[in-house]
Amino acid sequence: MKKEYIRVIPRDFFNEAKLLKCLGLVAIAVLDNKNGLYSHLIFNHEGEPFDIRQWDHDGSLYVANAHINKVSGGHKIDLFSPYNSKENFPLMFQFGDSCDCVFADNGEFSTEFLAVAKAVAR
Repeated sequence: MKKEYIRVIPRDFFNEAKLLKCLGLVAIAVLDNKNGLYSHLIFNHEGEPFDIRQWDHDGSLYVANAHINKVSGGHKIDLFSPYNSKENFPLMFQFGDSCDCVFADNGEFSTEFLAVAKAVAR
């Protein structure tokens, strides 16, 4: 069930912009094979306008109709941005028991994200 969250301007312009900026960086990296990601990840989007939603459990934002999956096994990696983050690259990932930052402070991929992205599914 889709849960709408009440947007407040200007705060949510920044929240959603940071989320989309970070997802764009991941998409470009995959398509350009940065760090060899093209052979490990695939971006899926259903073609509709981005459906930005808020998680019930912590208020983080995510795009419901854009997904990143591991090529090996097809498992989805959840990508989300904490609400009201002051970070420049606040994107987080969750995969199994792993939950960490996608990017380091400098905008490069974190070693934790690269390890999960490149791990072969069993």
